[in-house]
Amino acid sequence: MVYKIFIVEDDKVISQKMAEFLSSWNYQVRQVHDFSKVMEEFIAFDPDLILMDITLPHLNGYHWTLEIRKFSKVPILFVSSANDDMNIVMAISQGADDYITKPFDLQVLAAKIQAY
Repeated sequence: MVYKIFIVEDDKVISQKMAEFLSSWNYQVRQVHDFSKVMEEFIAFDPDLILMDITLPHLNGYHWTLEIRKFSKVPILFVSSANDDMNIVMAISQGADDYITKPFDLQVLAAKIQAY
């Protein structure tokens, strides 16, 4: 079985680096293309794990996490430059499973993903 990871990150450089790195670990990776259709893309891809940023175009990562949690228990790891405790608490309380602050080491990201 191929493990599928959905990347919800609007910084193209960070998103691409994560996608390339995770693909090298034989994960099937998809990046959001249209930030107004995150739910549609999530449903179509049916991932095993989501990497979610907080600050996104249109609606933020908290919103999308709440929407996903209405019908899915897929693990959600927040990846954000907002490293204050309030944002971490908010993410977890909205349904996130873990929180990684930017900048981060890709090996640490892989280790956290493998924990799920």
